[in-house]
Amino acid sequence: MRVSVFTLGCKTNLYESGQIVSALCAAGHDAFHGLAAADVFVLNTCAITAEAEKKSRQLVTRARKLNPDCRVVVVGCASEKNPDQFVGLPNVTLVKGVAGKTKVVDEILSYGKDVDEIPTAYEETCASTQEHTRAFVKIQDGCNNFCSYCIVPYLRGRSRSRRVADVVAEVKTANAAETVITGIDISQFGKDTGESLPMLFEALAGVQTRIRLGSMEAGIVTDELLTALTKVNFCPHFHLSLQSGCDATLKRMNRKYTTDGYYDAVCKIRKVFPSAAITTDVIVGFCGETDEEFSATEAFVKKVGFADVHVFPYSPRQGAVSAKWKDTDPVVKRARAEELGKVKLQLKQTFAESMYGKTEPVLVEEIVDGKAVGYTPNYLRVYFDGDENDVGKIVDVIVGAPYLDGANGTAVCAKK
Repeated sequence: MRVSVFTLGCKTNLYESGQIVSALCAAGHDAFHGLAAADVFVLNTCAITAEAEKKSRQLVTRARKLNPDCRVVVVGCASEKNPDQFVGLPNVTLVKGVAGKTKVVDEILSYGKDVDEIPTAYEETCASTQEHTRAFVKIQDGCNNFCSYCIVPYLRGRSRSRRVADVVAEVKTANAAETVITGIDISQFGKDTGESLPMLFEALAGVQTRIRLGSMEAGIVTDELLTALTKVNFCPHFHLSLQSGCDATLKRMNRKYTTDGYYDAVCKIRKVFPSAAITTDVIVGFCGETDEEFSATEAFVKKVGFADVHVFPYSPRQGAVSAKWKDTDPVVKRARAEELGKVKLQLKQTFAESMYGKTEPVLVEEIVDGKAVGYTPNYLRVYFDGDENDVGKIVDVIVGAPYLDGANGTAVCAKK
């Protein structure tokens, strides 16, 4: 049976989709990532914004157009939040939430709604079989933050961690050129098991794979963590969730830090990793955000000098605390997103220019229009002359001028 597994949302979803593909292949199915003609479609959905939830529903229609006789299995956060929006749609034969996602192999021919209880302990499953360029390894699930705008803790449950030994074993088994450590909030890793992120990286010392971190909170940035990161083959890219650069807005969001605390974390990082790329997410137009509060956010973003900023207009989510509050005028939200988007482009350009002339090991991920495309350790996207034989290899590249969403480059040595 040919099975298409399509993913929306975060790196954790990507990891879980990888497990689904692996389990289906092990069961004898022809399973693959992406949306293409198939007998069965497994749609791993997202509900972080209203737009993501809308796209999740649209996927059912797209699958049906590819094969009018297909069967559609819906899993993930959108179906956890509201399974009834999928039940009854043409071709949908199974709807699951976030629990037991990877068990769909045994149920792939089942019908109806089957949303399991949200797990209270980490669900250990077989390691996914991933391509050897980059592997995602999930170390944690759930969230304890309960930010006022967010429904993730209600969908994913409380934070629960894997054991360090299990994570290390999966990293070694994957044997990928680069491993991305991911989770819903990796900052909470080990708090329920008596372990910690520094312990994990101490245990990964000596493993050859490049280690990259997923999104994390600034509060976890400690001297102990940074020291542990120097002991692994670490890619100095930190995605530190900000959401707002105004303390008053952060308080309404129930974010558990101030801008001063966040900036202290940035300074600690740059002291240990001077060339680190620091990227972030910012929500504009949150409930009650004044012009002055937005200006404070814009000024703070410039002060930090992010390498990239993901800008999102605030999207009320049913079930979140802030859904009951007065929303900001959509016109104002769009205008603020556009203004901060211009700042983002300037910062990306500045970051790319700062890398000019440096020789960096680039992990090649794909070939686009005759160019090898990959990322430096600090996540600058680089384009240079190459071919399909370069994919999956690490190439030393001299970074050139800014180009498209990254920079041009020139290969200077044999591929590794």
